[in-house]
Amino acid sequence: MGDSEVFLKLRRQLKEAEEERIKAAQYGLELLESQSDLQNQLEEQRSEMTTTIENLEQDKFSLQREVELKNRMLESVTSECDNIKQQLKISLEQLQVQLERTHNREVSDLKDKLEKLKAELDEARLSEKQLKHKLDYQSEVLANKSEELRLMSERVHETMSSEMLTLQLEKTELESAKDILEEEINELQYRQQQLVLTNTNQSRQVERLQEEKDEREKEAVAYFSALEKARETNQELQCQLDQALQQAQDPNSKGNSLFSEVEDRRAEMERQLIGVKVQYQSLQKQHAFSRQQMHRMKQNSENEQTGKNSNPGQEDETYYVDLLKMKLDNSSKEIEKIKDELSLQRMKALAESQRVLELERKLFTNERQLKLSQTENMKLRVNLDEIKMKYEPDEMVNFRIQKRRREQLPLDCPSENPADHNIMARNAADLPPETLKESEECSTGHTEDHSSKTSNPAPAEEPVGPVSTQQSKAAKGHSVKERKRVRIVEDENKVHTLNKSGTNDCSNPATSPRSKTEDASIETKKPEERETRKNERKSRLKAQPVLYVSSKPASVTQCPQQ
Repeated sequence: MGDSEVFLKLRRQLKEAEEERIKAAQYGLELLESQSDLQNQLEEQRSEMTTTIENLEQDKFSLQREVELKNRMLESVTSECDNIKQQLKISLEQLQVQLERTHNREVSDLKDKLEKLKAELDEARLSEKQLKHKLDYQSEVLANKSEELRLMSERVHETMSSEMLTLQLEKTELESAKDILEEEINELQYRQQQLVLTNTNQSRQVERLQEEKDEREKEAVAYFSALEKARETNQELQCQLDQALQQAQDPNSKGNSLFSEVEDRRAEMERQLIGVKVQYQSLQKQHAFSRQQMHRMKQNSENEQTGKNSNPGQEDETYYVDLLKMKLDNSSKEIEKIKDELSLQRMKALAESQRVLELERKLFTNERQLKLSQTENMKLRVNLDEIKMKYEPDEMVNFRIQKRRREQLPLDCPSENPADHNIMARNAADLPPETLKESEECSTGHTEDHSSKTSNPAPAEEPVGPVSTQQSKAAKGHSVKERKRVRIVEDENKVHTLNKSGTNDCSNPATSPRSKTEDASIETKKPEERETRKNERKSRLKAQPVLYVSSKPASVTQCPQQ
């Protein structure tokens, strides 16, 4: 009985263990299924997140483009407004200046006419006054004369002596002379008055001309100051243009690389996008607040409509609600219109940007063609000059380089004539440094030829007698005489060398004929001494420098260079 119970217990435990195992397997399957479901959900969420991120990126890019277009539009509009304002200001200033000038001219013309009329009026008044005075005087004279004639006629009938008659005649003559003098005095007074009047008119005219002169001087000073300001602004703009060109040509600057420009624009767009986001959030808050207020207003309006029958005095508040609704509808319509206009402006901005790009490409191609045409023009000019030099040498004589004569003076002559050395040094000092440089450059080839000639002399025959020694000395003297060379340089490619044997050469060692005793002494010298002399002469020729002295004076050589 005890064994069977133990066996039953073990079976029960085994069944329980199997049931638990089955349950564990079921739970494991359920966990696997739930894990696979979670993985599927995670993948779906990942795909959704990627799509949302892509959409957000696209929205971000579109917003960036819109912001860029808006900025471009704003910049273009502001630049156009500024240009229009500047043009209007300039045109307004020009019109004001023109109106002032015309007004001043008209005023000056009217002043001139008024002065002329005043002068004519004064002259007419003076002449009228003078004529009246003259008429009165003539009438008085006429009355006096008539009275005198009457008295004379009365006295004629009376008996009168001859002396009384003569005295009466003299009296009449004197009175007539007095009248003539009075008339002359009056005429002189009239002339004086006219001159005084003309003097006053001329003084007025001089004052007016002085005022005009002062005004013109002021205008000239204003024009000069404006010109100086324009020059200063032009110089500043030129400096700015040079700086901009240098910055554009500088490879280290940011503006020269496309990636740096894109990076700068991207940073600017990100900043602007952040600002737009902040503005959008603030607008959303305002919109939510306005919606809440509208909801409250609607509730209040509904409450008012329900209580309208009981409270008929609240109709005024419904009127304000309707007014706000109408304003809201109008604002929504205006927002739609603004959106439509914004889309149109975007399209226009895109078209303008495309047109600007095309114009920049055309400008770049035109600049390239201009550079190519300039290079071709320079090549054609060079070819034309070569053709002129080839086929028309007479016409190109004026363009040739000035001829210079250079003389090579040997320095191995004995120092018997110090005056010659002083003259040579003075001529060399008078030459400008440019001619000395050219002479040194041209002398290199000549010194090499001369050194090659002197370094490879012909083998001299051994002396046999006095005649042979004299011939050898004469040959040496002739070779020393021929050391003086003259070089005339016409062009860079045309060099003519002439060997000039001067009679007054300082390199001639024997100025007087040799005696027989000297020839005999020369014959007795050893050949070793001759070889040493030759070597010394060669080393002297190689070591000493060569001076070039122009045959023309210093003033002639300096004039074309100046």
